[in-house]
Amino acid sequence: MTPRTLAPAFILALALAACGPADAGNSAAAPAEPAQNPLSIVPTGFNDLLRDPGVPFIGAAEADVTIISFIDYNCPYCKQMQPDLTALVQTDPKVRILYKEWPIFGAPSQLAARTAIAAQFQGKYEAVHNAFMGSPTPISGEADVERLARSAGVDMARLEQDMTAHAADIDAVLERVSAEATAMALRGTPAFSINGQMIPGALPPGQLAVVVGQIRSAQGGAR
Repeated sequence: MTPRTLAPAFILALALAACGPADAGNSAAAPAEPAQNPLSIVPTGFNDLLRDPGVPFIGAAEADVTIISFIDYNCPYCKQMQPDLTALVQTDPKVRILYKEWPIFGAPSQLAARTAIAAQFQGKYEAVHNAFMGSPTPISGEADVERLARSAGVDMARLEQDMTAHAADIDAVLERVSAEATAMALRGTPAFSINGQMIPGALPPGQLAVVVGQIRSAQGGAR
């Protein structure tokens, strides 16, 4: 499937600023105002982004739309987008989401990302992801990570074992994601690549499904 560039008017409707490290800890930050100038949504190395077997996905195994989402659990704009992402997976049977853990807000975000990746080994990634994203306050350290992981039903002894046994694999996933973000010149989280169309920031509430429909239509897909 070859991505096609979308119309400028549609691009303008997508443009919201992404979260940067300066926003760390500011869980009550207001959504950014729409940018005044259209942002170019350009094809990325989409197939390369899909190839990492260590990156978890949620949704359809056989999908015609894949959303690659770069996230940090302490980014308020990532949390702002989470309800729309969850609703989309629940209502659209041909969508899947690959989450790229990109912890740019310091040590607590690093620990949260490592914990979420390790939870895959006991089939708990989605539950932990949802618990971290649903935290109404910033994740400030080990106590918060443990509390939220427990609330997601994680076997904590197994989690500790997996974080030790698979430490090198987890490090490698985080390093690959960081390298990808650098190569794509991403400025912060969230950032999305939807079937190869780059959206560098949060979308207004309710707009994600519209964007997915537009991209699917432009690329000749059908729900």
